[in-house]
Amino acid sequence: MDLSPLATLKDKLLHAKTFADVQTYFLDHFGDRAEFMELGDRHSDPFLEAVFASVAEQLHNRRVPVTNVMLKRLPEHGFVHGSALLGGRLATMLYFEEPRRGLISVIWSVSPPETKFARFFGQLLPRHGRPSAN
Repeated sequence: MDLSPLATLKDKLLHAKTFADVQTYFLDHFGDRAEFMELGDRHSDPFLEAVFASVAEQLHNRRVPVTNVMLKRLPEHGFVHGSALLGGRLATMLYFEEPRRGLISVIWSVSPPETKFARFFGQLLPRHGRPSAN
């Protein structure tokens, strides 16, 4: 499968003024293709799971359960994508490890149709001192 459109997806993620354009591009080029969904390995990432939880809390104005988290990573492209249920609402995530930028899309309502978006970035924090031996 040709993954060259990932470069365009990354550019859109970094520069799009309308987040729906990023999600639409992903769905048009990758999201409905079984061969793409089979690529990569299941992935666990505490940072990305925390982002799901933070977005869920902000959208609901309270803590809600984040369940059914499923992430897949394409290491040769530094790309992670996946989904989760945020308080019962379906959310999808796109994330590029470099430059540590991502987008979450949450289907907020079906009728009338409404999707909420959150673009995010991760920042490595500097270490201070030596870690405790405890």
